[in-house]
Amino acid sequence: MPTCNSNISGGSSSHALGAPRAVRTKAPRKRTAADEVLGCFVNVPPSPFLDHLIRYLSTWSGTDKMLMLTQYGSKVLIAILSLQHRLRLRLQGTRQYHAPHGGSSVAKRLAILGALCSDGRTLYRIWGVLPIVKWMIAMERQPPPTRLLHNIERIQGWSMLLYGPMEAVAYLGGKSIIGLTPSTQNKLWLASSRLWALYVMLQCLHLVEDNRMLRLRARALERTRGHPVQPGGRVRGGSSSISEKGGETEGYDECASARAEEQAITRSMWSELDLRKSAILNELWVNIGYLPLTIHWSLPGGMLNDATVGVFGLIAATAGFRNGWRASAEPKAPIMNVEGTA
Repeated sequence: MPTCNSNISGGSSSHALGAPRAVRTKAPRKRTAADEVLGCFVNVPPSPFLDHLIRYLSTWSGTDKMLMLTQYGSKVLIAILSLQHRLRLRLQGTRQYHAPHGGSSVAKRLAILGALCSDGRTLYRIWGVLPIVKWMIAMERQPPPTRLLHNIERIQGWSMLLYGPMEAVAYLGGKSIIGLTPSTQNKLWLASSRLWALYVMLQCLHLVEDNRMLRLRARALERTRGHPVQPGGRVRGGSSSISEKGGETEGYDECASARAEEQAITRSMWSELDLRKSAILNELWVNIGYLPLTIHWSLPGGMLNDATVGVFGLIAATAGFRNGWRASAEPKAPIMNVEGTA
């Protein structure tokens, strides 16, 4: 066989043997005044909060909840400004005319902003019937665990299927896009609001059933696996079951690793129940805000003033935003145990 030449293509033997070549490094470019001004964002560190906010606001729910916070928050601020105006008149001892919104130009602008957000949310909901259809299809293929929950969600789905088109027609009629008389518009608004109120009432019943099932799961988990041992030998939900003496845990043997893994699984299952309980409580606050509003809009004359509407709407918006914020968080990396397994 032919032997390899030490000088290939006139190169040195070191290159033929694959010796590393010297890599030229470019000197850092000198920053100019333009770089300091136009590139000032180089001094801003990456923000996980900003990433999370963008991720949530880019969703349908995130945009709606932000508009909702603005819409009902403006009503609360207008009520505060009006109250300030009335108090000022009372302290002055005058009985002059109470100007709308307290005679404040800021309140007038807030009212315009709130109306604009309301229009945007209503317009945005016109095609909201599509996710409802998708949800009802998925629900029939993967039904809820009990027949009661299945029937509740079925009625909720049908109420939303009727609510969406009726609200859209009434809204477009109010904007003179569809030819409807004011009487017909009011009937559609009332009917759609009553369908929404039905959905909210059923959701309250849904939460009661969810809480009942959650308590059954917690009891079953307590019977089968007990409570996880917390650091320091403390048992969750009870007294210490493991005593420590001389820095060593009593009863420790060669199966400590297997017991630690079982404790990690138990702790994970209890954490899942805690998250579910928190979600149910948060959803309860959402419905506490929505229920008075839907009843108010279901009545021809209403029953709440703008300030009260703003308060209840702000409650529902805050709880809904919190729920969506948690749902859009990045999943946490799994905790590794001493063996290096998840």
